[in-house]
Amino acid sequence: MPNSPRRRIVGILVLLGCLFGLMVWFGSLAPAPEAGAYPGAEELGTDYDAWVGDQVNLTGTVIDTDPLTISAEYGAGEQVRLQISNAAVDAQQGDTLSVYGVVEPDRELSSLNAYTVPPANYLYMYAVSFLAGLWVLGRIIQSWRLDETWSLAPRETPLRIGDIVSRLKHTEDHDA
Repeated sequence: MPNSPRRRIVGILVLLGCLFGLMVWFGSLAPAPEAGAYPGAEELGTDYDAWVGDQVNLTGTVIDTDPLTISAEYGAGEQVRLQISNAAVDAQQGDTLSVYGVVEPDRELSSLNAYTVPPANYLYMYAVSFLAGLWVLGRIIQSWRLDETWSLAPRETPLRIGDIVSRLKHTEDHDA
């Protein structure tokens, strides 16, 4: 049975639907520390006292350094503020702080492990990811082509940048 473009599109849509369904299902799971799924900002923000004495894992923005305090977002833009104790990190205001620790009374979290991520690291991460994506796209265009059934097929001879430039120049001359 030949693979038509319509069958491929239906297959891709089914797989994307499954991916979306799994994301929704995973997002609806309750915390399970025995499986490594510790409570986070959502659980602490909605019912803090229920988690006192339990281990949690959350990430928030440093809003004060003396004492070390973070604000973690949950729900629809709501915030939970927590004071962090026993954290051996040099956090600056505005840094992102990830903390694994034990919930204490009075909105305090006793840190077992913590690390900071300066804001500049996010810009670096996105820039490197964007450049890597462009490189992969370039490699795909260079080594592969779409055939008449809309499937990828390897090129007999990989494209060179000079070939692409000459094709573009030829179409510009043709349009004029």
